[in-house]
Amino acid sequence: MQSKEAIAKLVRLYTEEQSLGESIKEVKDEAKAAGLDPSVLSAVAKAIVKDGVDKLVEKSELTLEAIQAARN
Repeated sequence: MQSKEAIAKLVRLYTEEQSLGESIKEVKDEAKAAGLDPSVLSAVAKAIVKDGVDKLVEKSELTLEAIQAARN
């Protein structure tokens, strides 16, 4: 691979990355306008992509347990 070729590929990928970032922001804004919590939706979506739903559920349960303990 030549330098010019590598740069062209990187430019294309960074352009796609920027476009995806803008699309993600739009979806989060729409979700927020609909009364949803974008950070929760993002966490769930990322867990699904990384096949980490079980870990997210476990972490959420531990967080709830800690909150309940703090209230008592």
